[in-house]
Amino acid sequence: MEQVAGLANESRQRFVDLFTYPVTSAVTSVLQTLGAGPKFEDASEYGVPKSSRAAHATLDMGAPFKWYDVGWRATWQYLADATEAEIAANAPAIVAADEDNVFNKVMGTIFRNTNRTVLDKKSNATYSVLAFANGDGWTPPDYEGNSFPGDHTHYRTSGAAVVTSADLDEIIADFKSHGYAQENGSQIVIFVNASEGDVVSGFRVASGAKADFIPSHGQSFFATDGDLVGQQAAATFAGFPVRGSYDEAIIIESTRIPAGCVVGLASGGSLAPSNPIMFRQHANPALQGLRIVGGAKPDYPLQDSYWVRGFGTGVRHRLAGMVIQVTANANYAPPALYVA
Repeated sequence: MEQVAGLANESRQRFVDLFTYPVTSAVTSVLQTLGAGPKFEDASEYGVPKSSRAAHATLDMGAPFKWYDVGWRATWQYLADATEAEIAANAPAIVAADEDNVFNKVMGTIFRNTNRTVLDKKSNATYSVLAFANGDGWTPPDYEGNSFPGDHTHYRTSGAAVVTSADLDEIIADFKSHGYAQENGSQIVIFVNASEGDVVSGFRVASGAKADFIPSHGQSFFATDGDLVGQQAAATFAGFPVRGSYDEAIIIESTRIPAGCVVGLASGGSLAPSNPIMFRQHANPALQGLRIVGGAKPDYPLQDSYWVRGFGTGVRHRLAGMVIQVTANANYAPPALYVA
């Protein structure tokens, strides 16, 4: 069981790696710009260039922390009759439950459109855990001539009952306007449910879309109306099968995304500082990851064992994630599946 826990930590969910950045403190000051910096000017024979530096638009971003555990117990009578396979099956089941818990907490942070205040029990101080841009009065920093109002929000509704190519265009264009695009090393990923995925797979320029949907290498067969220019998307990304690509976005279809929701995230790479979510663990490295803790029984771990993980999640970059709810309603409402 110790080996199973070790393997689970060595091969952590690729989803977490590609969309989060590890932290150990309750609050982290994070620069909310990407790709913005000094500008060169024409050199003068007699003058000196004016001083310039990267635009600083930092926010104190908070992430909560909680302990989660699960116990496994067995009587000696059960162990006397149980097969090795029956006993061994418990470890991977617990690892899978841990992965589900981590994933659900990350998704709860993504879908939550309200800010909250958290009490740090150790210091008895309160700190803010902010959502993605949600129209709370915060003015996003300018980027490459683009400026934004204080009611700018990344929690939107489509205004229609069916997803359209304009919804995907809206996510991609907004990310690009903030600098979260390929030119700055970010990969735009759009997650959809199968109900939306079936519609997205039919987007074509010939039908009025801005770009064609192109199936990934993982798709068994596809046909195009003309020559395929460029490369198909890889078969998998972040541990998920990739359905295809649209413009510069990868489209991932997953049952974990509630029907009627389109989620856009900008990944800077594995554990990159520009990733949209913070993944907070304990400051003591020995207390990080999924751990197995000895129980009270002398025949630990077969008769009594505990599996423990402490972590918390919070938004890191307020402009690197967006949720569009596919509905005719004007107001966004978090899906019940991920209400934190």
